[in-house]
Amino acid sequence: MTFGTSARLEFALEDLCREILAANGWNVEALEFPRIDIIATEPTSSDLIAFEVKYTRSPTYPTSALRISSERLIESAHAAGINKAVLIVATDIKPKIKAEVEYQYKIQVLNLDDLLSLASIDLELLGKLVKLREIDLSERNLDSNIKNIIQPATIDQSLDSSSSDENEKIGNSFIDALRAIPLGKDGCYDFEDTVSNILKYLFDGDLSGWHQQKRTTDDLHRYDLICRVIDNSTVWKFISLNLDSRYVLFEFKNYKDEIGQSQVYSTEKYLYEKAKRKVCFLISRKGPSENAVIACQGAMREHGKLILNLDEKMVIDLINSKISGDDPNELLFDKVDKFLMELPR
Repeated sequence: MTFGTSARLEFALEDLCREILAANGWNVEALEFPRIDIIATEPTSSDLIAFEVKYTRSPTYPTSALRISSERLIESAHAAGINKAVLIVATDIKPKIKAEVEYQYKIQVLNLDDLLSLASIDLELLGKLVKLREIDLSERNLDSNIKNIIQPATIDQSLDSSSSDENEKIGNSFIDALRAIPLGKDGCYDFEDTVSNILKYLFDGDLSGWHQQKRTTDDLHRYDLICRVIDNSTVWKFISLNLDSRYVLFEFKNYKDEIGQSQVYSTEKYLYEKAKRKVCFLISRKGPSENAVIACQGAMREHGKLILNLDEKMVIDLINSKISGDDPNELLFDKVDKFLMELPR
């Protein structure tokens, strides 16, 4: 099995958290339970604590993902017979939201400053964390009283997990609907509508507008969906600021075969630098042909227009990321980053 950059970074963060806990006197257990990243024993007692670790490049973590992660962690801890839980999110979390989540779910949430403070017990571990998160340590607010940072309460056994259950139900229904759409012309409108709704489910807090089926003024060309970018997460901030694209297009191709270079050239016509519209996600069932990939590379290299291909499998991966309480923007960033890093001369 191959993993993207975000998955590898999350695994690396999990391993680093194990080292940080051990350096602070915690006994990291060799026990394994589904959907629990780390199980460790408190230094001052024999209580087992369940830890879930979330990695993100973004400066904040989506509140909805934070709540879903909390509910899923509690469910997993209950199943394992563990009464205390800690959610580690390696980014900043607004104090009000952190307090609300901790009060509602009776778990402890550790943010990036908490984790940095715990890592400061060992300069090598601190250096690894700073490098992993690509941050400036001088801008962080560390707590010198590290022995009292991890103080989880006892989990509320009467937790209402309806948000997590509903999110999973919605996500799985989208996956089933997407897979059931027939390939080709017969399913083109269903594909367009279904994927549009999936995008709203995934990126509602990152995009706005959601204007569908617009015809250009020359009455010849149509694009399926246009959105305005909100600079909330790293990938959309990169698109908006670094690529200077305040708007993004989405094109839907329900073809039986891989899309060809002609579809890329057609899509490229909808992108305009002066209109701050330089990015398009070309979503298809089977993905791009080799010639289509070359055409996308040429559009970026010669005209600064970013056309990224997402196939059905990638869309399902994004949905599963949302179901699990992760941030789908991480997978999308991987896609953008890989394309630009591998762009040939």
